[in-house]
Amino acid sequence: MTRNDYSYNEADLDVVRWQIDRESIFASGVLERCAYGYPRIILLDIDAGGGKWNYEAVSNVFWLTCPYLNERIHQLEQVGYIDRIGEFINRDISIAAKMESAHAHMYFFRKRICNAAGDATIPAEIRRVMDAGVGGARDTGSLKCLHAHFCHYRVCADNVAGMIATRLLDNRIDCEEVRCRNAVKRN
Repeated sequence: MTRNDYSYNEADLDVVRWQIDRESIFASGVLERCAYGYPRIILLDIDAGGGKWNYEAVSNVFWLTCPYLNERIHQLEQVGYIDRIGEFINRDISIAAKMESAHAHMYFFRKRICNAAGDATIPAEIRRVMDAGVGGARDTGSLKCLHAHFCHYRVCADNVAGMIATRLLDNRIDCEEVRCRNAVKRN
């Protein structure tokens, strides 16, 4: 898949529903697929229908749907890697500057998506989230969610936290057992 091909279909949405065990999906595309062709990261749609803003989409924009990666990254978080990676980044001014660049990328990416909504009035709570960094972080010197940083790293090489998370996974980002095949069998 090329980086510019975010197309998806109803079968993709069925897989995503299975992956995250959720019926309501507000996706505007599949940002990345695994080696087996299943959605790995989706681009969330800021429109939750009926003129409502999708708060989740504004704060996160990208959503990691792969159950394999969700589990592995959750394990990293459980053993303290959010703090450890944050401390590592903040110890070196050049690495911290690179991470600031990643937060800036997310800030402008989010602004572009929200402003593309046209003449829609942006509520105050959405505007506050628009001004945040990766994962909705208000303090860009700290990390909130390695899942969000992993997703953002896939489109922004400056995201040092996402790069470190990927390396901690030994760059193994595809499961061996093709778990999402189960989503197709279910339907």
